[in-house]
Amino acid sequence: MRSWWRCILLLIFGGAQSSLGNDYILTIGGGYAPNGNQASLEANVLFFQQTILECHPSPVDHQIYFADGFDSRADLQIPASTPATDAPAIDLLNALFGAGEDRYQYRDHQVKGIRGALNPTLVRQGFDEICDRITEGDRLIIYVTAHGSSAKGSDPFNTSIMCWNKKTLSMQSFSEWLDRVPASVPVIMIMAQCYCGGFANTMFVEGDPNKGFATGLRIGFFAQRHDLPAAGCRPDIENDEEYSSYFWGAFMGRSRTGKPTSQVDCNGDDRVSFAEAHAYAVVASHTIDIPLKSSEVFLRQFSRIGGYDDPEAEMSWFIEQTTFDDEDLYHISGTVEEVAALGSPDQYRMVTGLAEQLEIPIQIELMEVFLRSEAQRNIFLQSRRSSGRRGRFSRRRDLRNEILEQWPELAEPTEWQRLDFLNLDMGESFLRQVQLLPSYEAFQQTQSERLRLSENTTKAEIKEVLFRRLIQALETILYAQNLPFVASPEEVERYLKIIKIEETSFAH
Repeated sequence: MRSWWRCILLLIFGGAQSSLGNDYILTIGGGYAPNGNQASLEANVLFFQQTILECHPSPVDHQIYFADGFDSRADLQIPASTPATDAPAIDLLNALFGAGEDRYQYRDHQVKGIRGALNPTLVRQGFDEICDRITEGDRLIIYVTAHGSSAKGSDPFNTSIMCWNKKTLSMQSFSEWLDRVPASVPVIMIMAQCYCGGFANTMFVEGDPNKGFATGLRIGFFAQRHDLPAAGCRPDIENDEEYSSYFWGAFMGRSRTGKPTSQVDCNGDDRVSFAEAHAYAVVASHTIDIPLKSSEVFLRQFSRIGGYDDPEAEMSWFIEQTTFDDEDLYHISGTVEEVAALGSPDQYRMVTGLAEQLEIPIQIELMEVFLRSEAQRNIFLQSRRSSGRRGRFSRRRDLRNEILEQWPELAEPTEWQRLDFLNLDMGESFLRQVQLLPSYEAFQQTQSERLRLSENTTKAEIKEVLFRRLIQALETILYAQNLPFVASPEEVERYLKIIKIEETSFAH
């Protein structure tokens, strides 16, 4: 296997160097309404502010647009406080009758130093201010921790950022915004909204690969593909299983919740690059996300793998493929270790780290990885079907009806605290009577079974996603090896410029 071209290109372009100018940072955060503005989005922005403070010694121009901005009304969703009732009977009724919104309460967000609300018009005004000041040698870093929506219309990559009052900012509109950035200023995007992978296409004119490269260099790191929702929006902040928490945590040495990071500096140069932070997030996070970066999107557009023209095809198509026409190109062949060795240190870390989690020996053939991936997908789909069938028979409604038939006064939850038979002394008698109802035992059994099936489905899905991340990493390495043989010199040069920016660091 040959990898000589990478060495030659490194000689031409040299190693990645940090920018010598100023960094302008634009943070786009928050939800589209109070019930879609979860506390985890606020926590992400606060963590990013701390990352800048600890990891970026140079002064930065940081504009933040978050949720409803300066409006003092409650706009942030947090878990409802549930003080102990000392009444097990009421706890049971809450579990049976509680409405979904009763689990939440709201407060005003606490993000300091904002410029305004998450309103596309306000964000554009601030963006234009940056463009009026930014100059050669500077960098524009854009962080998005918000909600996203899938594409509407004919372009599946024209996904959107959802803004306050349910306004939207599409990829194509954002691409036009970026046209104002001087061509000599690199744009670095870190995006964690659903369907954010569509914004990788901002590297092209009007977001369209058929119209050629945009004048400026725009690269990004995206939590999820263009056609899938992302993980992470939660009313609580104790769980930080979310791409950008791991990404910024790679620079901080700890996650948003304080978990220490490890094995981040893949090439041992005592600095963490954007590419290494991305690799860490890919390996360490256990979510539904399949993160990607601009260089990967670029390679899928301009490179090929021998006999493997459609990597999005059903796996059975690949397994049945027996003849290859592209004899001079790398194919899906060799061992995991051999392919990993062709990649950069961060790519090697991704492949070996994911293989270790999946308990895959790196000496096995790539074909075996694909076979195991297909088997795991079948396990996940079967588990999801089983979980869905069981979910229709929870017996919750049956038990509620039996309780209301015997105690009709329980129909109004606001009256529960006033009912004597639910208090601490008499509540035990009520519980014993509920436990004797015909539906109670069936309800308990189905609840336990639903929990078991849900846990099994989640584990199966995460494992299936890890396989998809591994295959994507292996494909990327092979696409990169083949690029000089199938792409134009201009395309190869653009790819190397993208790689060079990806290998820079957040700090100067």
